[in-house]
Amino acid sequence: MLEIRYKLQYTGDAADDHRLPAHDGATSLEGITWSFALLGNYLATGDIRKRGNLDKRVRFYLAPASRGSFTNEVIAFVTEPQSLFLTSILGSVAVGAITTAFTGFVKHAVTKVCGLQDDDHAQFMRVLDRFPSGDLEANFDAIEPAMSRAHNVIGSGAAELNIIKGRTQLLKLDTITKSYVNSNFENPENTIRTVSVGALNANTGNGRVYDVETKKTIPFTVDKEPRPGTYAVLSSSLDRYIGGLPSNIKVTCREIYSHDDRIKKLKIFSANNLKSSEHG
Repeated sequence: MLEIRYKLQYTGDAADDHRLPAHDGATSLEGITWSFALLGNYLATGDIRKRGNLDKRVRFYLAPASRGSFTNEVIAFVTEPQSLFLTSILGSVAVGAITTAFTGFVKHAVTKVCGLQDDDHAQFMRVLDRFPSGDLEANFDAIEPAMSRAHNVIGSGAAELNIIKGRTQLLKLDTITKSYVNSNFENPENTIRTVSVGALNANTGNGRVYDVETKKTIPFTVDKEPRPGTYAVLSSSLDRYIGGLPSNIKVTCREIYSHDDRIKKLKIFSANNLKSSEHG
């Protein structure tokens, strides 16, 4: 049995008096722990879930609140670490390697959903690159509603929620991350962008592209009824990208923006190969 412990520390406002508003506080705890549970289930099985029964090899439990603002301990009990999907990704059953990768994956997912700067991304990249194409983005989609609920109490009983492991603060959720998570402004007009596909999960329709205009990597989701041939073009772009070949394509999409005008995601309706005259 492997135990991985985190502290959920609410500070500011009523939390400094060791209490939270009952409904908003309970909703916040449900949201953050459900996010952890969904990510833990993926690391156990390799399957992306949004609801239903989760794998029993990774279970999260709450310990009683302690004094000092309003703090709960959430504990991941990993019963069969040697049989986890994560273990097959790492190629190691060492407790330290599993704990570090487990925590890194959870931190990376929450960071992306909340619009935070991922300081550990570069050093963790070699591990992230081993996960199946598009799975990271599918996990971001899966936990976004729960992470919205995790912010319920921010500004309504607490100023911040700090996620801590040992003596290290992993993440800080506040009014800025709350605004980012809760804002999804979809451009009402279709636009055409030149992109290169870097990841694609054809089962969920999630992935990420490198956008030539902004010179940034952007997550995407494919519309439920895309134009015929869209997945074939996206897949071909990914294959060429992996093979080190020119991989730019045109996608018809709508941008989804945050409150501060950052592009959070693209919703893709169709994809087409570039014409010969458009290749640089």
